[in-house]
Amino acid sequence: MPDLFLTDRDLHAALHAAGVRTSDDLLALGAASEPRRYVGFVDLDVAGTAGRFHIKRYRYAGWRESRGLLGRGTLWGTPPEINEFRVLQLLRRAEVRAVRPVAACAVRRGGRLVAHALLTEAEPDAEDLSARLHTEGDELRGSRALRRCVAARLGEDLARMHAAGLAHRDCHARNVLVALGDGGPRLTWLDCRRGGLLRAGDAAADLASLDGDVKGVFTRGERMTALRAYTRAGGDPKRLVADVAALREKLPPPRR
Repeated sequence: MPDLFLTDRDLHAALHAAGVRTSDDLLALGAASEPRRYVGFVDLDVAGTAGRFHIKRYRYAGWRESRGLLGRGTLWGTPPEINEFRVLQLLRRAEVRAVRPVAACAVRRGGRLVAHALLTEAEPDAEDLSARLHTEGDELRGSRALRRCVAARLGEDLARMHAAGLAHRDCHARNVLVALGDGGPRLTWLDCRRGGLLRAGDAAADLASLDGDVKGVFTRGERMTALRAYTRAGGDPKRLVADVAALREKLPPPRR
């Protein structure tokens, strides 16, 4: 299988000028002391951007390390960071605010995934929703009005996502960045490595995952605000609440 190297079309020339021309260049970004796995921020002089990016890169020394990606780049299937790059593009085209995918790569040898990486543009002054809700003194955690606004926007975003025929499939508070400003909370979605075209059951699963994640930190009324916002364009809120509640009980506890 051939190697894959994808870039944002509008930033391709600027990335080339900044020295990000190949998979090896992308995989070299981040801390050199972390050769196998690095997730963090890097600064690059890329024209047309603020110059701050988030990088996720992974290397697998052998079959033992890469067998967990069977069907996801190893032997067959799409590598996670390549899939996420494409899904983020689709979300943005559907007018769902998502982090801007800048570049992605996957290197395969002998049928297995050897390495893969994803570079996205950083969101200034944003922190993931889970962290905000679980941090004492955070403005969002302490404000019922802000939480209700965030809940409504979560429902609206998911409705737009699903109406466009897309699913997130890792729909948790840790995968939504929230920035607070004069215009109210700004939400940005990320980490949709398993996302893609909507299949039967995906919509309810996305809603149930998110609802179960915020249960206990959002009030019941705030959670209902999200579901009502989701059904504003159509659908039966009572039926949706029942479906989400039934599915939520079957889901594993959220990771923090």
